[in-house]
Amino acid sequence: MIVTAHRLRIDRDDNVWVTDIGCHRVFKFDPRGKLLLVLGSGTAGPGIEQFNKPTDVAFVPLAEVYVSNGYGNSRVVKFSPSGAPITSWGKAGKKPGEFRLPHSIVVDRRGRILVGDRENDRVQIFNDEGALLDIWTGIAPFGLAFDKVGDLYVADGRANTVSRLDASGTIRRSWGRKGKAPGEFEMPHMLAFDLAGNLLVAEINGMRLQKLVREPTSTPPARDSAR
Repeated sequence: MIVTAHRLRIDRDDNVWVTDIGCHRVFKFDPRGKLLLVLGSGTAGPGIEQFNKPTDVAFVPLAEVYVSNGYGNSRVVKFSPSGAPITSWGKAGKKPGEFRLPHSIVVDRRGRILVGDRENDRVQIFNDEGALLDIWTGIAPFGLAFDKVGDLYVADGRANTVSRLDASGTIRRSWGRKGKAPGEFEMPHMLAFDLAGNLLVAEINGMRLQKLVREPTSTPPARDSAR
């Protein structure tokens, strides 16, 4: 069924969503692998029900689904929970609201749609109707993921780094460099958090998955009660 899996997401019900750039579709499976939903006609094209190598999928619980579409098309498509297309926005280009490979997509706690506009080295932020709200530049977003407190983590496959951004797009921390050693990266492509808050990073050229353990929060030393 799956020809060339590109991205994998897990929703809050543990359903598995897979974007397939080989057959131009997005699949939704239950935790046991039963097919629940298919988005896309299966042939590449410009129609609202067609993808051209879709790259990623994001969802609002019990609400809309958003697909970044993708290597061939340069737009975002919004679907109803049942899979009916609602609207789309974007086209190829460098101007605000245009895309050069929308490669990753997430929805934040405020309902904003964040799109990793990879080849334009920026993240573009939209409302749920596609109106542009903001642009964060200076980073090549191959993969996007939120941690449990709402900070955005970006896998930059060009710089071979992972960066943490706050809600205004300011880079708060960045680590990694090109290399094969632990903690170094060779084209980090996607990332995700486990329930313990540890970060997992998938590399294309490194052909590996690295798990980065969250550093424990330091606590002040106990005060000597005799003093």
